[in-house]
Amino acid sequence: MMLITSQALLWLTVFCLAVSMLALARQVGVIHARIAPVGALSIGRGPQPGESGPELTATTLSGGSIKVGGAAHSPSLVFFVSATCPVCKSLMPTVIDVVKSEGLDLIVVGDGEQTELRQMADRFKLPATKFVNSMEVGRAYHVGKLPYAVLLDSSGVISAQGLVNTREHVESLVVAYEEKVPSLQAYVKKYHFVPPANTQTGDS
Repeated sequence: MMLITSQALLWLTVFCLAVSMLALARQVGVIHARIAPVGALSIGRGPQPGESGPELTATTLSGGSIKVGGAAHSPSLVFFVSATCPVCKSLMPTVIDVVKSEGLDLIVVGDGEQTELRQMADRFKLPATKFVNSMEVGRAYHVGKLPYAVLLDSSGVISAQGLVNTREHVESLVVAYEEKVPSLQAYVKKYHFVPPANTQTGDS
């Protein structure tokens, strides 16, 4: 008799836990739906989305030259980094993955010791022909904080830009480019994202 009672209590406990987990999962879903997506933060200085980005010729780590900005065969992501920036390093694999999946051209712009930047390029298997060590490019795009990314369309116009710390930030630049809006925040505003509110029925 005691064994049957114990089994019944055990099954009741399992049932209560299952109900609690379902309720918790539903609540998490509701909270997630109410949170607007957060995109890369544009610092608001320098050339803005919709404007042509500065066109410069810079020297790559391979010793050759590369054009940053201007018309190109495909959209490009210009990723500004530093060899001493931990976030830049942790985000690099994500940036590489996103540009590959989206068919973007990646140009990495650093500003620092040539040896350290070469080590960074080697670590992430980045071609030296696409890695620039140039203070001038950062100044032209008014980059003040890192890591920073600028997405240029194939005509050299800035589609989106901003500080990037997560994959969500990087992907927000692609969303802005595809939706032809300057930022993910503008995309949210464009489509009137409004968190669901509790409504009550009845006469007022």
